[in-house]
Amino acid sequence: MSIDIEDHFDSDLNTHGFEVLTLCNKEHLFILNTLEVLDLKNLVEYGFMAIGLSSKTEALNL
Repeated sequence: MSIDIEDHFDSDLNTHGFEVLTLCNKEHLFILNTLEVLDLKNLVEYGFMAIGLSSKTEALNL
């Protein structure tokens, strides 16, 4: 969730529009474009909501 999506729309900050993510002690490498980053952020957000670990679920239940 720490990926700053606004940087993807500024050609000076992110020239190519890609984000490189490494996981599992750099065993796995993901190269994502802007739309894939947005999809990943939604997946993580709604995944945590589904298992009840998100603070947004509390606001929705009130």
